[in-house]
Amino acid sequence: MKRLLLLSGILFFIGCATKEVETKKMATSVVDLMGDEKVVGWSEKNETTTNSKVVYKYKTLVKYKPIPIKDSDRDGIIDRLDRCPNTPRGLLVNHYGCPIITTLRINFDVNKVFVKKIYYPEIKKIALAMKANPKMRIEIDGYTDNIGSKKYNKKLSLERAEAVKKILVEIYGVNPKRIITKGFGEDYPLVPNTTETNRALNRRVEIIDITSKK
Repeated sequence: MKRLLLLSGILFFIGCATKEVETKKMATSVVDLMGDEKVVGWSEKNETTTNSKVVYKYKTLVKYKPIPIKDSDRDGIIDRLDRCPNTPRGLLVNHYGCPIITTLRINFDVNKVFVKKIYYPEIKKIALAMKANPKMRIEIDGYTDNIGSKKYNKKLSLERAEAVKKILVEIYGVNPKRIITKGFGEDYPLVPNTTETNRALNRRVEIIDITSKK
């Protein structure tokens, strides 16, 4: 009877010891818990030990060279957009960087392209300047206010520029090959089209010196 009780006590002690070991293993990693057995869905990379080195990989940054903003003739238009390089200092230029010889604010009648006689003296000055400089070439740019459709204003502005060219050629004898015309419609307004006075300022013709135009 004593032997039976002793044997039962030993087995109980071993059982408790086994459970304690199992409990300790539960606190460790899955790999430690399973010993040498492989666990489905588990790989060694899931384990992190104090001896393992963490390697960080960085993507190489692509370096972009900024496009230089250079304005050699300092007219306010950068070189890559400047169609008239080497503009003399202090001259007013248009959006292409070409010197504006004059801005004729010609008030045309509604839907008309007829140039009134009061503007002829200013146009004559352009003719005289061209005759004094035989190599000089000009561009006549027409503009409108924002009344009407864009398509109509483009057409109207070109016709008005053509009307000024006609006066230079037919009345003042300028060679037509030295003149080109363009119509920009309501684009590039001088001032916002918010009042009648402002709209009148935007209805204009600009004479541009394109002798050195690229």
